Amino acid sequence: MEKKQLYDLVIIGGGPAGATASIYAARAGLTSVILEQMNVGGEIVVTDRLDNYPGFPEGISGAEFGMLLQQQLESLNVPVESTQVESVSLDGDVKVINTSTGTYEGKTVLIATGTEPNLLGVEGETELLGRGVSYCATCDAAFFRGKTIGVVGGGDAALEETIFLSRFVDKVYLIHRRDEFRGCSWLQDKVLKIPNVEVLWNTTINKIEGEKKVSALEIRQDGTDRRLEAEGLFIYTGRLPKTGFLKGTDLELNDRGFIVTNGKMETSLAGVYAAGDVRNKYLRQVITAASDGATAATAAAQYIYA
Repeated sequence: MEKKQLYDLVIIGGGPAGATASIYAARAGLTSVILEQMNVGGEIVVTDRLDNYPGFPEGISGAEFGMLLQQQLESLNVPVESTQVESVSLDGDVKVINTSTGTYEGKTVLIATGTEPNLLGVEGETELLGRGVSYCATCDAAFFRGKTIGVVGGGDAALEETIFLSRFVDKVYLIHRRDEFRGCSWLQDKVLKIPNVEVLWNTTINKIEGEKKVSALEIRQDGTDRRLEAEGLFIYTGRLPKTGFLKGTDLELNDRGFIVTNGKMETSLAGVYAAGDVRNKYLRQVITAASDGATAATAAAQYIYA
């Protein structure tokens, strides 16, 4: 039987945090592997424009950014395995990662799995996903040209995607459960000046109607129920950490399920690190994810060579 390779660092997640970690690991002489069920770059790949990353004065598309990351990993001979992590064993000197395609072992592990959308939990949401219900404007905006849609949320993501969607659709109802936004002030000002955006304050979604596709929204505004004609709904009500595969481990999480780390990205378990949006942190951006990944790989190298 072929002996299983023991990697210095097994990286779970190939977004900016995981990809950066693999680059720093390679430069430190560590053997590593990235386990990623999507594409290198993670969710940034489906982002229309990345405008706030240093070195790209004109911005760069998410797809192009992901492609450049992929090319860099290839130049360093970093293996990327297309697989889904199902469970892990993080105790002991050898960490075991069980996936849909096999088992991987590492002296250290970096968890960089990011987040996923927080569901509304209303009737029609899961049934009409991909048929009018979306969590990604840059993925699906083109399907709604000239139509009326709703956007749910009041943070930066909801405001940014409303601005983007307004370029495609005839009408946007921006639905927010409070009487003021949580997003930054300049985004608020921009949204409120867009002619085809109508903000519905103090409003929640009761139900998403439709058979083969979204046809209307049942909403409650200021305590009154009403029906809103709409052909799509984009949901931005927060994100949840992708940590389900950690069930049964002793890894410390906060009350929202995010991984607790120190400044070196060390978790509560020796040889286990977390980076990017999955960890408990103040700012979740591409640049902070990359920074986390660099720090984690450097700390892992120090741990291994100690």
